[in-house]
Amino acid sequence: MRRLALLLALVLVGLPTSAAAHPGSSVQIDIQTKRIEAQPDAQLPYIARGAIYSHDGAYELALADFRKAETLGEPFLVAYELGLLHRRMGKFEMALQYLDTFLEHVPAAPPALEQRAHVLAELERTDEAVATFEQLFGVQPRPNPGLYIAAAKLLAAKGQAGIEPALALLDRGMERQGILPQLQQYAVELELAGGHEARALARLESLGPVLGEGPYWKVDMGELLLKQGKTAEARRYLSDASNQLTTLRPTRARQELAQRIEQIQEALGPSSGG
Repeated sequence: MRRLALLLALVLVGLPTSAAAHPGSSVQIDIQTKRIEAQPDAQLPYIARGAIYSHDGAYELALADFRKAETLGEPFLVAYELGLLHRRMGKFEMALQYLDTFLEHVPAAPPALEQRAHVLAELERTDEAVATFEQLFGVQPRPNPGLYIAAAKLLAAKGQAGIEPALALLDRGMERQGILPQLQQYAVELELAGGHEARALARLESLGPVLGEGPYWKVDMGELLLKQGKTAEARRYLSDASNQLTTLRPTRARQELAQRIEQIQEALGPSSGG
């Protein structure tokens, strides 16, 4: 029975995403209501319906379903959803208590670890939040890159002392998953914030093959080279980007990029050979 409860818990932590993402929450509520009517002593339909109510912001209805579910089976099976509900309600201390209760029984549940990390961040318990993110990275083969950035931003918020740990965290993510533009671009920002322009340039160069040396990358390269006083190289990247844009379908974003290039080139003035 204990093993079954743990297996159920792992299924339940996926309910908010699967249920809420399904089109027509009212239809899903009707489905769960019919299941409750058919099996009034079953715990799972109450949790499933409560998860939909919670996602839709019907917090009192969600809470009523979760309280009922607690009486129909293992209370800890409802704790994840109660943690998520209380986070949505802005009651972070309560959310943390429920998530911790759930994790006592299912310590390697990625959704619960992710929610716990976010709640700790909202409580400004930065070190604990980062440690929980690290736990999550340890049990999830390919975490969402945004989670690495969230953890790195918590470290970087400490100022200069947090920049190197934040970079190390991003690099560990890229060691596992390869060079990801989202992570490497934030690492470039951190390198610049730390005054390491050469390291920032090396990171940005590594994104050339990944981003296909597109015009946005070339403009970023040009601007970074300008920071290092490498004007001639910067001009070449900016010129290449400008020429490349003329071959692409015009969009608002590309028009804005072209204007950005023009402004930089005007500020540089006529070329004098670098």
